[in-house]
Amino acid sequence: MKFSIASLGEEPADRFVPYVRLCELLGFDSFCHADEKWTRDVYVRLALAGAATTRIGLGITVTDPYTRHPALTAQATATLSEATGGRLRVVLGAGSHFETLPGYSSVRPAVAIREAAGLMRRLWGGERVTLDGEIVKFANGTFDFELAPEHRPELWVAGRGEHVLATGGAVADGVLIGSFATPEGIRWAKSKIERGLAQAGRTWADVRLASWLYVAVLDHEDDPVPDGVRRGVSHALWSSRAVVEGLLEGVELDDAGEFRQFLHDAPHEWSPEVMAELRRLIPRRVFDVLALVGTVDQVADRLAALAAEGVEECVAWPFPPDGVDVEDYAIKLGSELLPRVRGLRSRGAYRLVD
Repeated sequence: MKFSIASLGEEPADRFVPYVRLCELLGFDSFCHADEKWTRDVYVRLALAGAATTRIGLGITVTDPYTRHPALTAQATATLSEATGGRLRVVLGAGSHFETLPGYSSVRPAVAIREAAGLMRRLWGGERVTLDGEIVKFANGTFDFELAPEHRPELWVAGRGEHVLATGGAVADGVLIGSFATPEGIRWAKSKIERGLAQAGRTWADVRLASWLYVAVLDHEDDPVPDGVRRGVSHALWSSRAVVEGLLEGVELDDAGEFRQFLHDAPHEWSPEVMAELRRLIPRRVFDVLALVGTVDQVADRLAALAAEGVEECVAWPFPPDGVDVEDYAIKLGSELLPRVRGLRSRGAYRLVD
């Protein structure tokens, strides 16, 4: 299984480039950066990351087809991929936090993603394109530069909902399943992806499979869940409430009546009050459905179970315990977890010399 690191853009500028270089030295397969509202800009950050590294893959996780026109996304990603030697992966999704942008919303995301993916690939291929889609419109445009085939980015689709997952199966180079951390969740997602594969006359040989996961490696299995994981899982719950409720139907949740009632009754808004109450109510068992939380051995075993279901890559959003810097946490993951993912018990310590 490949193991990649994701960032929301929280690292300050003076620590970002050294952090990406550290991730490359530790052996992570890719460094992925969110295109999130309103964190640091993904294109500036990945350009810096690309200039400071030579091997590690680079990923935009996740950009949407609404807040930037897909043609402008195609232009920017082509430029970035060319500058980094073809190391770029672009992941399209439905997007979120449109409440801060009046006039923008996630309208028919499966259709928008399909249309955006087709337009972007055609522009990367040097075509002049006119597209009068249901969502995406483009009139007789083409790039003023030629993008070499080896520099065309991989195009992935990310999601949790059945229609977006099916779209990924139909059009994408890979599908990034959003925070499903159990074999049951992966099997459910694969059944939706397979529907898209069948509709497009494709097979699993045409698409790669990854899961985007919140990861917290604890010293002891009963240590508290880091606040960052609580925040991430609360966002996964709230942005895909119906899907997650379905996944939780067969899960034993002790003393979870108040939590389930809140999911059913609470207004679907992103207010600080609603999200804080949601985070307070999330039972520990829910984190096993939507995140990897546990000791190194427990997390490694759960990754092995996902690999057995066909997951080829974990794109990990790492959450260190309180008081631990993300750089030190990356070293812990790289030295203790990454070897296990790759089938090694340990990298071994450096031999000290006098």
